Amino acid sequence: MSLIETPPPLHRTFSQVLEDLGVSDEPTLSMNEVVEAFGDRGLGALILVFSLMALFPWPPGGKAIFAIPIILMSVELAFQRNEVWMPRWALKASLSRPAYAGLISTPFAAPAWLRRWVLTRKIKVGAGPNAPQYIFAPRVRRAVRRRPRGLNFIRLLRAVESLTRPRLTLFTGPISEVIIGILCVLLAVIMAMPVPLGDMLPGLALIFFALGVMQKDGVAVLVGLFFSAVTGGYLLLIWKTVVEIGEHLLGWISRLFG
Repeated sequence: MSLIETPPPLHRTFSQVLEDLGVSDEPTLSMNEVVEAFGDRGLGALILVFSLMALFPWPPGGKAIFAIPIILMSVELAFQRNEVWMPRWALKASLSRPAYAGLISTPFAAPAWLRRWVLTRKIKVGAGPNAPQYIFAPRVRRAVRRRPRGLNFIRLLRAVESLTRPRLTLFTGPISEVIIGILCVLLAVIMAMPVPLGDMLPGLALIFFALGVMQKDGVAVLVGLFFSAVTGGYLLLIWKTVVEIGEHLLGWISRLFG
């Protein structure tokens, strides 16, 4: 029996809970286990988890997979539910625990193909067999290497946690959570839309809203509102661009067949 007692979920930080989820005798990690681990912080925590995962590069349509649970939990947040409700099939979803542990603890680095190319290839300048060849500068080669003690997801999350704390509670009260929940639904829908770079801005807004709900940090909520406004402005710009292109195209077609 271990002599170290695990602190209850309410006294553990978000990063500690994530790390503890990667340590277990069970080979797989289920969504039900994740929900139970966060307790009454589950809504904000799971919105944060899915928003972070959605920022990774995925095939077309992959963002929608993460947008659906975000929408469900945002609706629950807007209706002031204290417990996370998810469909039974979603709670049974699981992934390999070693893969999960590796995802949160592996240091960030350039993609493997880029590292191999920078570290092994030479750049040929000019034409002909005698053209000089150069290798990348040492600082570039160091930048793409995967350093064992480099920045990883958990270290980054701890740094963010150190900046968040309960403050400006006016923006984290019950009425504010209703508004945040509605905004998160809209942001999740936008994130799933096939808009160029349209997932990054709403994803950042969702992350800060989730941090604000979890940490009762009004400053994080204000940052989320800022990114929400930027998202709206970006969508408006895209819409105007599409409308102008459509008008020019219709004008060109009418002149062509007029």
